[in-house]
Amino acid sequence: MCLSEIDPCGLTPFSLSGGVFVSTLTPFDEDGGILCDPITDQARRISNIEGVLGIAVNTTVRERLTLSLKERIDVVRCTAKGLRAGHVLLACVGVLDDDILEEVHACRSAGAKAAIVFPRTVGTDANSNARIADLAALLDQLALPVILAIGAGSNRWAGQREEITALAATSQQILGFDMGADDNVLRYDQDYYALKSLDRPLACLPSSEGALFHNLNTGGDGVLSDLAYVAPHEITALYRATRDGDFFSAQAIHNRLAPLVSLLQGRDAEIRELIYREAAHMRGLLASPVARGLPAPLSKNTQTDLQAAIESIAPKPIKWI
Repeated sequence: MCLSEIDPCGLTPFSLSGGVFVSTLTPFDEDGGILCDPITDQARRISNIEGVLGIAVNTTVRERLTLSLKERIDVVRCTAKGLRAGHVLLACVGVLDDDILEEVHACRSAGAKAAIVFPRTVGTDANSNARIADLAALLDQLALPVILAIGAGSNRWAGQREEITALAATSQQILGFDMGADDNVLRYDQDYYALKSLDRPLACLPSSEGALFHNLNTGGDGVLSDLAYVAPHEITALYRATRDGDFFSAQAIHNRLAPLVSLLQGRDAEIRELIYREAAHMRGLLASPVARGLPAPLSKNTQTDLQAAIESIAPKPIKWI
């Protein structure tokens, strides 16, 4: 199955370049139910910001695991309702295996234009060529083109760079990569140049926090950013300044975001999610900071630190629509 057959909208790697994709969270009510209208509302506010190319949903692994398939599709559908014409909706569907075929098809029907998938953490395999052929065959069955999220930390294995590069060279289904699972700039540079050495267009989208300025300077094509959820104007301005060669302004924006970045660094995934939820709620983008499956909210001290960080960076107000 070729891209022209599965993607009548003509999404290409260049559709993922030139701006920012905002990774969003799902608003829940006090009973843990999804708030559908606020999902559409936050999508509308985000897509109204200049420099935003689209939204990525269901990207937070912990939150994703608390949602049923129907709920994940509802998030896709409600987000699509709020996006402006021409904006791209990315839907994370989990690990690349046979189990995602149904979800990818449903995401396409609900309005997604590409699927974000994680490579399978399989470790060293003597028959790597056979595995790459199997993965490429699986990609050909998907109803959407793919952005491959490169693993880091415990989710990264020896030879991953070589394997994803070989897969990218093999499968035309892969349009791009989420490059920035952490802020290891050496690893980012090595991954980026390995992928860009291929003789085909591939969009590389850093999603780091502390190293975003470095990664854009190195050559990231766009941004897929959690940080843009709470500071969308600032991240889009950082991208524009970097692309325009105005590195003084880009560095100044990056430095301005430092209090928030520092607050996030060194936290476990659950606390980071809670910080993002509380910050997005403060900014008027998330209807409720309630997190399904997390019994305790942020501590009072962390909430105070977060409020101080937001005030210190003085982010541009979000327009109410």
